[in-house]
Amino acid sequence: MNAYVYQPTARATDFPSAIRALREGGRRVVEGGIDNASPGRVRRILQLGIDAGLPFIACPVDVDAYRAYVERAGYRGPYKEYYAGNQVEKSLEHFVGLTLLGVTKDDVFVDLASEHSPVPDIYRALTGCTSYRQDIMYPAGIEGDRIGGDAAAMPVPDGFFTKATLTCSLEHFEQDADRGLFRELARVLRPGGQVCVAPYYCYEELAVQTDPVMSVPANVPFDEGVPVYCAPGWNNRHGRFYSPQAFRERIVDAVGDRMRFDFYHLVNAHEVDPTVYLRFAVVATRL
Repeated sequence: MNAYVYQPTARATDFPSAIRALREGGRRVVEGGIDNASPGRVRRILQLGIDAGLPFIACPVDVDAYRAYVERAGYRGPYKEYYAGNQVEKSLEHFVGLTLLGVTKDDVFVDLASEHSPVPDIYRALTGCTSYRQDIMYPAGIEGDRIGGDAAAMPVPDGFFTKATLTCSLEHFEQDADRGLFRELARVLRPGGQVCVAPYYCYEELAVQTDPVMSVPANVPFDEGVPVYCAPGWNNRHGRFYSPQAFRERIVDAVGDRMRFDFYHLVNAHEVDPTVYLRFAVVATRL
């Protein structure tokens, strides 16, 4: 059994003591969260994408189409309690995934690290696709539309899926799990199949964000030598932010012979709502 727990119940006594424990453990600690959405930061990340040979494609959000999607999908109806305090961000991520992937009734879709997301139900209702949800917290195996267990070892045959999403998910794959996930995607996606990562948490350097109150008691295995940004009240144990070069080295180089990567800059995402932090997305296509 995998002992990973997305949101551990054990908590450190307080934020200062948790930070102190990280420092005593040899971690390079930065107090505060990572900013990868301010205009100046975005400009630097775009240039780093060019420098790494992974340039971003300018991709405007159709704000009217997004708002129509919210109404049709039922975020204000049956899903009104889903991330009630942050639903604009989540619904935009879902809209971007649906739009970039172009999901249709002929697709076999899976939402990876889905937890309690309505995405599989929404995509099924809006497009007629066959949809699944996968999460390590579900019971192992397949039951109905639920696939439980490790996303890097799904109990499905080669080429089973045509489309997949990772919305606010890839950053939580710790140690080498991100590489393992993409190797598995290269297996379970049929040729021409695609996965959309939104947000693509991109930054000027490889870094990790954590709420140390959660991560210290869980002894989270952060990447060696990278800065650990400590965000009070974030309530997540691990969030990896890739520089474009780090994404190349960790992901593209691992599966580049089997997958093509396209990187998107959502140039006007802030027009949806100023609280939105989605700025970048990735679509990987199975060759």
